Amino acid sequence: MVALATASLVAAAAVVQKPGTESWTEPSGAMGQAHGDILTTADYYGIQVVRLWEYGKHPCVLRAEQSTFATRMLGLLDPLKACEPTVGEEWKQADVGSGKYITAIATCTSKVKDDSTVHGIELWGATVESDGALKPARASTRLTFGECKRWQQKRACPAGAVATGLRSYWNDPAEGIQGIALRCHALEQRGK
Repeated sequence: MVALATASLVAAAAVVQKPGTESWTEPSGAMGQAHGDILTTADYYGIQVVRLWEYGKHPCVLRAEQSTFATRMLGLLDPLKACEPTVGEEWKQADVGSGKYITAIATCTSKVKDDSTVHGIELWGATVESDGALKPARASTRLTFGECKRWQQKRACPAGAVATGLRSYWNDPAEGIQGIALRCHALEQRGK
């Protein structure tokens, strides 16, 4: 009977977002007068995948996929629209990989002085160990469009934290997204 109870306790342990540890990075790219957020829907999710849609070479839609820390099942989150779709739709995706969660982001802009909009995203990730510790991935992953020429500052979650949300910034909706920040949470093992 004792062995059965021990096995049940071990099986019930799960890695989750640690309450009270939420923080936001500064945006990679520019701040804007307006912003919108994409957030995980429960404390057992982290962000794994980011998609960016350009319409007429304007970054208009940001979308993310959340993944559970325990089973690594993906779930699509509602998109964030900075501008309305027009002709010339193109989208690209960056995925840090199954069982990995985003820990840092950098955006890319064009060389044109007046164009501060995002034309590329680079993501860094980490694997979450069973005790909630992070093991950084060996390589980053990128999505880029043709106008991507100048990489902006990398913004990272605090040590031991993963991305649990994205915030995109813009000034003129017709121009599109010009900066992206991460919402971060430290992790803890619950149910030991």
